[in-house]
This record gives sequence, structure tokens and C-alpha cells, in this order.
Amino acid sequence: MNNNCIYLKQKINRKLECKKDKRRNVTNDCFNCPYKKYKQNNDNSFKNKSTKLRNLENKRESLFTDDLDYCFLCHSKRNDLHEIFGGRNRINSIKYGLILPLCRNCHSRYQNDKNFNDYWHKKGQAAFEEAYPNLDFVEIFKRNYLF
Repeated sequence: MNNNCIYLKQKINRKLECKKDKRRNVTNDCFNCPYKKYKQNNDNSFKNKSTKLRNLENKRESLFTDDLDYCFLCHSKRNDLHEIFGGRNRINSIKYGLILPLCRNCHSRYQNDKNFNDYWHKKGQAAFEEAYPNLDFVEIFKRNYLF
């Protein structure tokens, strides 16, 4: 079903209706419809992000390296910026510079590696406490990785 037509609407009873000519049982798509008009599909990754998050992502810095153009591990061209603390602490990782530039291969290899993540959680907490001595890591990130 091609539901990119701007006039195609799904009713509560899950039947499709064309808003232009009020036909209830629209078949699979709007191929033969004289009113068909399709949505522009802009592939903008920032489209649904908040302004605060967009600004944080544009101004990323790292406590571990000054060169964000190359992979921290293998020194090839970087594709991704890996936040050391993900999930609910992703924004805090971006805000406080706890990110690593990684190529796509290294990022996919180490993203879910427990040993890699444990190592960088400890190293990230130590770097945070050195860079921000007046802030409490546990209060911000809700966990102590150096026990």
C-alpha cells in the first residue's frame, strides 16, 4: 500500500478514505486517483530532533581526543561519534565531552561489547572527575563506575 498520498487518510475502523473525493474503500493505492499528490520525503536526520539536542550534537567535543575526524581506535576516517554513556545519559555524554570518534567497523564491533563498555565507563568517569572537579558524577549520571 502506498500511503504517501497527502489525501489518503485511515479512518478509525481502519478503512482508507481519500479526503478529496470521499471514497471509502480505496484499494491498495492511489495509482488511478486523479487527485494523487505525494509527500516530499526529505531525509533530514535533524528534522524530528529538538533544538537543544541538535545544538549539542553540532558542538560536540571529546575529553579523549582533539581530532574528531579520525577513528580513535584504528585511525581511519570516522563515521560515527560513540557516546560512552548511552541511553538516558546520552545527552550528558555529549554535553560533557564523553564521546569517541569511531569508524563504522569499530563502532559496530564495540557498540555492544561489555568489556569495551566497562573499560570506557571507568575511563569516562575518571576523565569527567578530572575535567569537572566541582561537579558530582554520580549525581549527574546516577551511577558510580569506579567502585
